[in-house]
Amino acid sequence: MKSFPKFPHRMLIALMVGLFLAPAANALIIYGGATGQTTDPGGGLPWANVGNTGVFLGNYDSGYWVITANHVGYVSGITLDGTHYSAVGGTNQRVGTTDLLLYRIDVSGGAPSLSNLTISHLSPSIGQAITMVADGSGTMTWGDNTVDGYGNYTLVSEGPTTFGLVTDYDAVAGETQAQGGDSGGALFYEVSTGNWWLSGIISGVDTVSNPDITVSVALGYYYNDIVGIVGSPLTAVPEPATWAALLGAFALIGTLVVRRRRRLPN
Repeated sequence: MKSFPKFPHRMLIALMVGLFLAPAANALIIYGGATGQTTDPGGGLPWANVGNTGVFLGNYDSGYWVITANHVGYVSGITLDGTHYSAVGGTNQRVGTTDLLLYRIDVSGGAPSLSNLTISHLSPSIGQAITMVADGSGTMTWGDNTVDGYGNYTLVSEGPTTFGLVTDYDAVAGETQAQGGDSGGALFYEVSTGNWWLSGIISGVDTVSNPDITVSVALGYYYNDIVGIVGSPLTAVPEPATWAALLGAFALIGTLVVRRRRRLPN
């Protein structure tokens, strides 16, 4: 049985538009027309793990894995930092009937020299800062936003519902909104300095709401399903911190009592 943190607010989205096939001139839209967000921002962000059709997870028990939105598909494989890796036929596995897909890549010609990602087993709390990275229309872009809610959504092209993480686009300078071609991109949050967890896969956008919203598959909700497919990483990666470790510092401040809660510190 899945375990998922309860949040004070959730959004229910009826219909979302998948982003993979929609036309677009660039990737993520940055409010205010910010420039300079098409190169690696540094700070340990796993920028290079995001490719044109998904996110490279790394080397796990059963092979080298990519995670993406199901409506993007897997046949074309993925291009990472200019190198194309073909999908291994028959390895694609959809998580239930959701807009989430995993598949292995062929590394017979050499594996990507990238670190394994830490897949979030929790989900960031509402108000948590996140960074989005996507390669829509061939332009890799990053941008910041905050988690605005969670809820079930249905893509027009998919039918079944997915549990998603919602970010909105409410005219804050530098804020990010997804657009056509960005499906399969990544949402990361920084748990500690330089330690980034993959928390979402960009899936759809709603431009009818006010403000516009982007919805991404909430990986914390599907963590057990994902790990059940890919297994454990074979090379050293930062282990997910326990909540005791994350909240330990707060316990030292005055007489603050920290109860065990499945949410991230602000």
